[in-house]
Amino acid sequence: MLYGLFACVMAAMVSSCEKMVLSDGAELENQEQGNVVVRVSQFEQTPFSATRAEASDYCTRLCFHVYGDDGIRVGYVNEKQEDEGFGTASFTLEEGHYWLVVVGHSAASNPSFSANEKVSISGKNLGDTFWCCEELEVGDEGLEKNLVLKRIVSLVRFLPQDACPENMDQLMFKYTGSRGTFNGLTGYGSTHAAQTVDLSVSADDTQFEFYMIPSALRDTLSVKVNSYAHSSNGAVIPLTEKTIDKIPVQRNCITICRGNLFDNQSSQHSVFITVSVDGDWDEDINVSY
Repeated sequence: MLYGLFACVMAAMVSSCEKMVLSDGAELENQEQGNVVVRVSQFEQTPFSATRAEASDYCTRLCFHVYGDDGIRVGYVNEKQEDEGFGTASFTLEEGHYWLVVVGHSAASNPSFSANEKVSISGKNLGDTFWCCEELEVGDEGLEKNLVLKRIVSLVRFLPQDACPENMDQLMFKYTGSRGTFNGLTGYGSTHAAQTVDLSVSADDTQFEFYMIPSALRDTLSVKVNSYAHSSNGAVIPLTEKTIDKIPVQRNCITICRGNLFDNQSSQHSVFITVSVDGDWDEDINVSY
């Protein structure tokens, strides 16, 4: 049913994409004065009353965007955690059918919402990210709706079993897929492009990680890992290069990769899923390479 519903919505949005104007319009006040009130009441699987303190444990920004069936945005509220009533937004809407897209995140700036149904968070700012898409059916009476935001990112964590190069100060991960861009209707990554994650590191570090948004329920990455050092005059010195194939990623899961990371060899690996839970995340996906 959900797949069919999303398919219908996507078709409607695509047919009207030329009408979508997502950068116009003033930001609405976050006050419970409209006839439609939406309230974030749950993040993933952890219920809580939507108070500002509890919401800020998960994100520092919330973006509420409402669209009509013609694909035109009719209202939005962008909130920061210091705003009064963080986690609740209201809209004054005429009777009819609408779609609400909500994104919770902690990036330095808000995502861009494009006319081709893409939501984009700058890759360098991507961190823990939550999302939901809800129908709103507005009638004669007011409408209140509690929202459940789902975590849509995967955290890929590398735990090297060999020693880091002594003078290493930069680590670069390269893969093809989606990083901070996703479909606002489904919450899945919507690009298939070359991605680069550039980390400033030291030889004393024991783990390295980055967030990305999977493009399907079960997705895989082939990741090339390069380490570098910088000389006193700023010259970049390549140190090691390794490729790890078919790393499984799944939203709301941490993929933990263990193995020799700096031996300049490509790796095949075995995959198994543990039963331990890391905080509010689902079961870890463990990879040995």
